[in-house]
Amino acid sequence: MSTALTTIFGTEISVAPTPRRAQRQYYGFPGSHGVSTMQLGSRGWSFVVHGRLRATGISYAAARQTIEAAISVIDAWQWADAEDFTFGSSTYANCVMDKMELVPGPDGKPFHWTAGSVFCDFVAYFTGLL
Repeated sequence: MSTALTTIFGTEISVAPTPRRAQRQYYGFPGSHGVSTMQLGSRGWSFVVHGRLRATGISYAAARQTIEAAISVIDAWQWADAEDFTFGSSTYANCVMDKMELVPGPDGKPFHWTAGSVFCDFVAYFTGLL
């Protein structure tokens, strides 16, 4: 079973896969100049979700409380087991969420109030285990 990323983060997101990372072990030896390396293969691949969360309310405090509750629900995905995620026609198999960061605006604040709603921008980082 897979989970749509829009179910977790809403519809205001973009998803960008990143290349695999190679894992290497470097060795140096006394009296030599330079190092040798052992290739250890890939240590998974990753993708990044950029987006915006929004919440409405009759006041800033009410809307902010709603958006903070949504962030807490998303935050729990950091401790979930590996799962398949989908976005559009793409499937990201056997992935875990490493972290989510709120992105501050030009004023240094992550939360913004506009016309009855609070929004915040975020970046979430995932690692594929295969």
